[in-house]
Amino acid sequence: MAKSNSKFFLVLLLGVLSAFGPFVVDLYLPSLPQLASFFATAPSMTQLTLTTAMIGLAVGQLLIGPVSDKFGRKKPLILSLTVYIASTLAIVFSPNIETMIVLRLIQGLSSAGSVVISRAVATDLYRGREMTRFFGLLMTINGMAPIISPVLGSLLLEYISWKGIFVFLALIGVAVMLFCLNLKESLQPDARLNGSVLSIFGIFSVIAKNRLFMSYVGIESFLFGAMFAYIAASPFILQSFYGLSAFAFSLCFGANGFALVLGSNLGSRLSDNAALNSGVAGFFVAALYTVCMLLVQPHWLWVEAGFFVMLLMTGFPLPAISSLAMESERQYAGSASALLGCMPFLLGGAISPLVGLGNIFYAAAAVILVCGLITVAIYFSVKSAVKN
Repeated sequence: MAKSNSKFFLVLLLGVLSAFGPFVVDLYLPSLPQLASFFATAPSMTQLTLTTAMIGLAVGQLLIGPVSDKFGRKKPLILSLTVYIASTLAIVFSPNIETMIVLRLIQGLSSAGSVVISRAVATDLYRGREMTRFFGLLMTINGMAPIISPVLGSLLLEYISWKGIFVFLALIGVAVMLFCLNLKESLQPDARLNGSVLSIFGIFSVIAKNRLFMSYVGIESFLFGAMFAYIAASPFILQSFYGLSAFAFSLCFGANGFALVLGSNLGSRLSDNAALNSGVAGFFVAALYTVCMLLVQPHWLWVEAGFFVMLLMTGFPLPAISSLAMESERQYAGSASALLGCMPFLLGGAISPLVGLGNIFYAAAAVILVCGLITVAIYFSVKSAVKN
């Protein structure tokens, strides 16, 4: 079955698919201030376009994953890309910010198909160490998306408006779908799940009762909560307040994305417990420093340093958390993976508009502090559960 497509084709296509959701979320970030001006609306309303996209990306994984287990990978993938292209083009003609918010939800839901199905196809085709190496390649490509996309977005804004950004995203969707037409079905009919789709969703309620697994999900979710607070606030802090250009902001955003990838790579070299212990402690210290910088509002480099170190330490425990969480729910690995991928985006979607309420420095500082405190609290509950 693994010979149906060449490995180079699979690495390239599945890597692009796995990074598709983050790319869609991040490419337009440098245009958020332009959006607020175009629609004559508050920053919190433009940040809702980020919120709904992340919620869609989260919920879409839970919906499309089980559907692909029942009907195969290729048809749901093509359908999701078709909806993505249509919703992305519709965004260009949004008459108001409210319409755009709804369309971004649809765009997020449909782009989730690429993310969840890319992991499913890799799991269908590979086993053991070969699968681990393949996922490593996907994670490398996936980790580059938050670095490249805002830089590319800022470069595009030099020549086109925010509408052109979404036309560009739609064209990318068309190109990806054309490549997907050559993807061979990886899940044969005899390997697909029987019964109704609704019955498959019942597994989620079983997993939710596993306190240890949900604790790991909680730690990862609030780590990402602080990161999404940074994502939502940084365009306004660095561009609107400190006066950085869209390109300078994109360089900072790319550096911070690299910090996340670097932290994950460093953390993966330690044992799971060592990475989790040092990662959570380092994240909390970095979060406290970032909060202080946001409250004091010194030179922008000090604020950027806080963002960089916080993202570095956010990435540090992530491989260990994924490993420990999946080990605690090995029996339902597919559904557990969907929950682990979904919950951080749901929390991030809920948190993002909060940083736009009132003074953006104080609001971002408050959200990051609360996320840090909750992360540490859940971490100690995990340690207590493991000892017992």
